[in-house]
Amino acid sequence: MSNLGVTQRPSSTVSSSTPQMETARELKAKAKFVFPLGFPATPEAAAARIIKNLSHLGLFYMLVLWVGLSISLVPERKFSLLLLMAMTIIANQYLIMVRLMPNSICGNKAVDKMLVLVPVAIVTIVGLILTRAAIHLFATLGIGIPVILVHAVLWRDSGFVNEEVSASDSAPGELAPLVDNV
Repeated sequence: MSNLGVTQRPSSTVSSSTPQMETARELKAKAKFVFPLGFPATPEAAAARIIKNLSHLGLFYMLVLWVGLSISLVPERKFSLLLLMAMTIIANQYLIMVRLMPNSICGNKAVDKMLVLVPVAIVTIVGLILTRAAIHLFATLGIGIPVILVHAVLWRDSGFVNEEVSASDSAPGELAPLVDNV
């Protein structure tokens, strides 16, 4: 009933050639699957990949450490957890203020973000040590940092974002297809 009174016209252009259907074996031979993890070729490539991934994914790495520390503080160190939350709110408020007012003195090049975020991190670490949560902090850092470094070494960013112009189906800067047709 939804197409009552609707008629479809045949196409006015007639295709003279019929497309050939490729077999599954031919498609499998053409397809190259992209996997986001891979070993770097040299130690220099590993160091470059770590630096690039820490700059691109640093916020996510910090979030993983923050969640791990928060979870470890929940059962027995409630005051330390409150201190961690307060310092996180202060840092977030500063970052929001910098984003909202880019022409102010806080967003100017004279006051860099690191000039504020490093003291906030130091105060947080000292506060956690003084509230007897140092074992939680060091255990979280001891477990989290090696996992983050392994991820930073193995993560290949080029699998999903097309950074160069090539014969692929996507434009530069767009998401690349999961299967490359070679």
